[in-house]
Amino acid sequence: MKGRLLIVLVLSGAPLLAQSGKFQGYVMNAGAFRNVHSFCVDTHNLPPDQTNVINRFVSQESKPKGLLTKLPWNRRATCQEAGIDAIVRWEFPHDTPIFVAPDDVEGVLLVFRPGSPSPIYETPAVTVDGPEDDLFLGKLIAPWLEYKVVAYAVRILIHDWQYR
Repeated sequence: MKGRLLIVLVLSGAPLLAQSGKFQGYVMNAGAFRNVHSFCVDTHNLPPDQTNVINRFVSQESKPKGLLTKLPWNRRATCQEAGIDAIVRWEFPHDTPIFVAPDDVEGVLLVFRPGSPSPIYETPAVTVDGPEDDLFLGKLIAPWLEYKVVAYAVRILIHDWQYR
């Protein structure tokens, strides 16, 4: 009985812990970050397979109850439109450190002001583990793993935007 009560108490406090008072990412320009109301997604620096993953993510998660609807920013179709406050870009580093297996996928989400080379916000590196036993299988599910990395990075951004 004690164990069940402890589990209930821990689980009831989980939402409070998830919305702790700390940023999970890095805010380099708090004023610019607070003033973001519109954004575009930039994939020009990514290979076609990763661009497809991000386009599929944006399409799926822009639907009602999707992850991007939890971010109160208006998404614009292209980054060439006037009046965009932020450019969102994902990067998937290819230099895997020793502690990241070759079948794992790592990525970061960056937010830039239009025309600025320096980000105003960046998530920490997000890593999703791939299958350990078969490198070929890891390559086959890489798009799925990349989708999960993109989603996790967006969750961090949403948390930090709500905390700002």
